[in-house]
Amino acid sequence: MRKIAIIQLALLCASGLAFAANGASSSTGSKPWVDKGGLLADLGVGWGGLSVGAEYDLSRVDVAKVLPLTFGAAARAIIDPGIFDSAYASSEFGIGAFGTAHVGFKELDLPSGLTWISRLDLYAALGVGFGSATLASAYSGYSFKPGFGISTFEGISYWFNDGLAVDFEYGYVGQVGYAWPYGSFYWPLYYSTIGLILKL
Repeated sequence: MRKIAIIQLALLCASGLAFAANGASSSTGSKPWVDKGGLLADLGVGWGGLSVGAEYDLSRVDVAKVLPLTFGAAARAIIDPGIFDSAYASSEFGIGAFGTAHVGFKELDLPSGLTWISRLDLYAALGVGFGSATLASAYSGYSFKPGFGISTFEGISYWFNDGLAVDFEYGYVGQVGYAWPYGSFYWPLYYSTIGLILKL
């Protein structure tokens, strides 16, 4: 799953750079849902706990003067106090820094039955994160070790207006080492949430 997300983000970034090199960047006449200079705050809840984040959008390229690609920098933090996820951990925490890419459909000329698509924004991110977990007391013979790792998140948002959206997001942040008498291994902290995006 992480490999697919990394490939998707790389293709999205490459297409944006290719269009920029060919002089395809121009103003579409109205701003996309996620635009250069925008500051977004995100709050979600779901499998893996609570997620909070912020994003600042740095640049925009308009593909064929219709489809905007917006690139930015973001931070995400996830926390599970033992309510949502693992039977082995009493708590989990992850935090990461990411580069992001958005593609929005606000400018598409769609048939009347499909106009809802114009309210969608798809996004993906790639970065580095840190993960940590506390072992549940029932597993005193085992141990967790915090760690850094390649991190990613992907999502889709539906914008009600220029300031508010609902989003569905899935991601991996950092990694945690798990040691037991027969060996050890690392796994990434993952989450899948539904939440709100506020444009500040």
